[in-house]
Amino acid sequence: MFKNYCTIAVRSLLRHKAFSFINIMGLAVGMTACFLIFLYVSFETSYDNFHTKADRIYRVVTDTKTPSETIEQEATSTPIAINMKKDFPEVEDAVRLARDGFLVRKGEVKLQEERSVLADSTLFNVFDFPLVAGDKNTALKEPMSVILSQTAARKYFGNAEPLGQQLLLTGKAINATVTGVMKDIPENSQIQADMFVSLSSYQQIYSSPTADSEWTNHSYYTYLLLKPNADAQALEKKFPAFMEFHHGKQAKELQMQDYLSLEPLRDVYLKSKRGGFVTGNINNVYIFSIIAVFILLIACINFINLTTARSAERAKEVGIRKVIGAGRFQLARQFVGESVLICLIAFVLSVVLCALVLPFFNQLAGKQISSSIFNDPLHILNLFLLSAGIGIIAGFYPSLVLSSYKPVSVLKGRFSTGTKGLILRKGLVVFQFTISIILIVGTIAVYTQLNYMRNQDLGFSKDQEMIINTNFDKNKDAFKQSLSSVPGVLSSTYSSSVPGSGNSSAYSQVENKQGEMQKTNLDLYFVAHW
Repeated sequence: MFKNYCTIAVRSLLRHKAFSFINIMGLAVGMTACFLIFLYVSFETSYDNFHTKADRIYRVVTDTKTPSETIEQEATSTPIAINMKKDFPEVEDAVRLARDGFLVRKGEVKLQEERSVLADSTLFNVFDFPLVAGDKNTALKEPMSVILSQTAARKYFGNAEPLGQQLLLTGKAINATVTGVMKDIPENSQIQADMFVSLSSYQQIYSSPTADSEWTNHSYYTYLLLKPNADAQALEKKFPAFMEFHHGKQAKELQMQDYLSLEPLRDVYLKSKRGGFVTGNINNVYIFSIIAVFILLIACINFINLTTARSAERAKEVGIRKVIGAGRFQLARQFVGESVLICLIAFVLSVVLCALVLPFFNQLAGKQISSSIFNDPLHILNLFLLSAGIGIIAGFYPSLVLSSYKPVSVLKGRFSTGTKGLILRKGLVVFQFTISIILIVGTIAVYTQLNYMRNQDLGFSKDQEMIINTNFDKNKDAFKQSLSSVPGVLSSTYSSSVPGSGNSSAYSQVENKQGEMQKTNLDLYFVAHW
């Protein structure tokens, strides 16, 4: 019986080639778009899941309240981690991280390392960044210790052994020793770095003592590892008393009160409204998920309408089968089987299309979502189950319609599809076009906004300006002077940061409308006068 169903299904597909092509390609394209979006959503929601203690790791964030505003910061003041580990028994360990950039030199190789981070020696107690060389317990303990990713190690040392080798942090002119090599940090990690520098190097790098007692210096990302079964909400309730004890008097004098709270590690990337190493947006995940469902609905509705539209052509087949003894359930099973077969053919095409389109999709997403759809067999299984599910669901209604025809009416030529089926098909078409119009209008709106941002007059000619990060190089004056001899360079200047990127800030006093000096936080850009 199963073989007979398959034979009939194949004959039907080959007999109506145009219909089969439209149906299969429509489903294949719809499933491809849906599957690629599924890969994106799956990747976005997987951030930091590889950490074995992720459910116990929290980021400490700060709300700084002044007389004029509340400043939401992702960073904390320097002493927070040290004192929380000491004061709260719920805290198993803590680590501070601070982003920096170093101009690194090894022999003739001189490169700008933007993905460099200062970190406490407890880094590997909290996070799972596996070392392939070095001891995780001591690698970041001594000043001027450096841990490189495997990619960075190959960049500076090739195939040579990097452990114990020296790197020159130019600009600061400090020698650092490689004490460890770690695996490249996965793309789905909010913390991204190719080089970790021991935080105990602060004094050598910045020529000033580590600001472990500066409660107003908000420069560090602070992460806590709580003990098993510790209550994060109960811990949060202790923070006001903690801040009052350590910083209460100074906060009143400065009129700048810090309020601390905890963010679960897995929520930081998508759900936090503050900054970070890498940030995403949960709304994008919701929007793309809805779009995937809409695309799949359009494909399914298209399949249902095309199948039911052909009902008149298959009416005589149904009538003859019923006359020779076929039951309605058998006919329905046959038509659902045909629907599943079409979807499985579309599944094969979809797998091919996904494999071909994935590199371009990665480029569009701006990240390596997946190097291949075959990396995870579960993804292929999900697509297969999705295809089979679509075949069963989308084929259910057409099978009921086709199997319900009365053989006497059909064979006498008095066959009619009925007004109910016509109304349903028209309703599905209206729904299909409504979704399509919404998606098209949304696409046009997004494109228009992006085009506006790309072409908006910023007040300067960005296409004729080049930014070079000297990273506090002591020879910057000589470098600037040498630029003037380069043909085509009209002028050059310095600034502390690039507009649109991170910048410094200072807690200052400004005169308000009442003539009073009011304390507030000001953004700072240091610029040269020429």
